[in-house]
Amino acid sequence: MKSFGAQNMVSTLKKVLMRKPEYDFSKIDLKKWHYEKTLNQEIVKQNYKDFNKIIRDFGTEVIELSIRSKDEELCDSIFTHDPSLVTEDGAIILNMGKKLRKTETIEHENFYNQYEIPIIGKISEKGTVEGGDCLWVNKNTLLIGQSSRTNEEGIKQLSNILSRLNVECIPIKLPQYTNSESCFHLMSLMSMLDHDLVIGCISLLPQILKDEFKKRNIKLICIPEDEYKISNTLAINILALSPRKLVLIDGYPKTQELLLNEGNEIVLFEGKELCIKTEGGPTCLTRPILRD
Repeated sequence: MKSFGAQNMVSTLKKVLMRKPEYDFSKIDLKKWHYEKTLNQEIVKQNYKDFNKIIRDFGTEVIELSIRSKDEELCDSIFTHDPSLVTEDGAIILNMGKKLRKTETIEHENFYNQYEIPIIGKISEKGTVEGGDCLWVNKNTLLIGQSSRTNEEGIKQLSNILSRLNVECIPIKLPQYTNSESCFHLMSLMSMLDHDLVIGCISLLPQILKDEFKKRNIKLICIPEDEYKISNTLAINILALSPRKLVLIDGYPKTQELLLNEGNEIVLFEGKELCIKTEGGPTCLTRPILRD
């Protein structure tokens, strides 16, 4: 039985890599990490515990990432989605655009070696790619956002690696949403909910994305933009445990109603401390290792 392979965003999540918030978020340098508000460590831990329980209760195997660099403060390592990508042939080690996160790729490489998951490529040198800019439309098509975290050279390298797997990579130049220090990924614009359903922020979506979805008969629904803005884009950061079985941050009732009206089943968790304040949502907190 295959132990890895996650070349889509919505099939049943069987195995996932996650990372506990072990660092004391209440004592970190907010300016250094670009967190806007003081965090409460106990609430952060409770938010994570609740989210983790949802994943486990669904039946997904959760593997906790162990950080070997104990002396290095890697607060963003809780967002395991970003430093690597997992295909049906093996893992790809990415190269973080945020300098404070560079070491995380080493930790992911150690993990894949430990679990005997082959590493089929690495983004290197001046190329940068973060997982939040990589969105599978289907197993043969990957959208890659060109952002402040993912550059043209990184996209070229990743496209070359994936071309060997017959995967088409489509680069998407992202709009500027906030200042360059903020985390604005491709997945800050949209989330796949099913093989034929995606939610997006219509006013910010480049026309090429709308055209790609239409060409593939994928229905595009529009998130209520007031909730998109007040959540700092994170109301749109939705994790699919399986087609239309979704996990999202509580507190955005219009978004929830929209999803229910499209036949989705939703599970909510309180994530304002863990997610909103640290600029990462449910998808960011997970690196799918195996989807069925």
